[in-house]
Amino acid sequence: MAKLTHLYAHEILDSRSTPTLEAVVILDDGSSGVASVPSGSSTSEHEAKELRDLDPNRYLGQGVLKAISNINSEIATKLVGQPIDSVASVDKFLIQLDATPNKSRLGANAILSVSMAVTKALAASAKLPLYKYVASISGLTDQLFVPQPVFNMINGGKHGAGNLDFQEFFVIPNNAHAFSASLETGSVIYHTIKKILARRGAIHSVGDEGGFAPNLFTNLDALEVLSESISETNHKVGVDVELGLDVAANSFYKDGRYIIKDRSSPMESSEFIDYLRDLNGQYHLRILEDGLYEEDWKGWATLTAELGQTTSIVGDDLLATNPALVKTAMEQKACNAALIKPNQIGTISETIEVVKLSRQAGWKIMVSHRSGETNDSFIADFAVGVGADYVKFGAPARGERVAKYNRLLGIETELKQ
Repeated sequence: MAKLTHLYAHEILDSRSTPTLEAVVILDDGSSGVASVPSGSSTSEHEAKELRDLDPNRYLGQGVLKAISNINSEIATKLVGQPIDSVASVDKFLIQLDATPNKSRLGANAILSVSMAVTKALAASAKLPLYKYVASISGLTDQLFVPQPVFNMINGGKHGAGNLDFQEFFVIPNNAHAFSASLETGSVIYHTIKKILARRGAIHSVGDEGGFAPNLFTNLDALEVLSESISETNHKVGVDVELGLDVAANSFYKDGRYIIKDRSSPMESSEFIDYLRDLNGQYHLRILEDGLYEEDWKGWATLTAELGQTTSIVGDDLLATNPALVKTAMEQKACNAALIKPNQIGTISETIEVVKLSRQAGWKIMVSHRSGETNDSFIADFAVGVGADYVKFGAPARGERVAKYNRLLGIETELKQ
């Protein structure tokens, strides 16, 4: 059993030029792990809490020196010199040391960076690729494969320029093809979208996740641009390449109603469900994520009952990668797919347990990045290791997104050997 000999962290910048932290773990056999944590902009109230410095004179209050100090002092003092037999044992220790329900004392960002770095170090110690090590500790898949990519091609909501209500507009190549072929399809469609936006005289700059952030009039306009781009690349919409949405309804739910520019007046839950049903009838969505406000449990159950036979109704803000919320959703049949983000719960072993719980419900699994990302490709290996159905890493553009897709290409090549 290897001992942990070094543990330290330092501050780096994420893809939005906001501070985050990077942790380093070194074991006495020379194995090491380096991990950096992402941060979201569209967040659930139920997520584990990042620790930010809130010093207005430094990084606009967004620094993470307190979280780093917690690693370099309190956590390192307790862990350095100790034998490390599993990720789960380290995670359990970190949870107990923090002693808050949402990891707010030490900071979920501090705890997750250590959890990720330990996972990488133990994989290296076991002389296994990270995805194979995750598979060995999760027990979730014995048939390793690269998940189906979900490309966020148009960024709206909190990820875009503010003119589109819905947050993410997806292009999803058919999973009958190898990942490398799906990535090529996604890349070609991405370039075609840019051409079509330019042809329409629309802005074609990119948003936080690499997708375009155009000045279109309605949410349906964005779906039309995607459909046109798919057709223009000689693919059949709904057959070769499907569409999807992250509605992120929390962002436009006000005073008990849903307010979007596609409708002249606010909609009650039942009216908005009717709207989504009509939208799905027109575009045959493969994925519908966060279609309703996170506390609209009755609406979620209705939406899943009506559309769930043909569409993955994905809970993100609804579930927050939280086992208690997953159990509630199972009881209420509120969704049929889970979005998995390790930093929503704060440790790798807890994330694995949420995937297991979701699988028991028969749900699809979509492993996701965050809008504020780093070049760390951990999440790509993790998705393969837990046997995810889908991965959502943004558009096939911007270095922090491409790092994940390129890692999946490498894994695909290894699995063919």
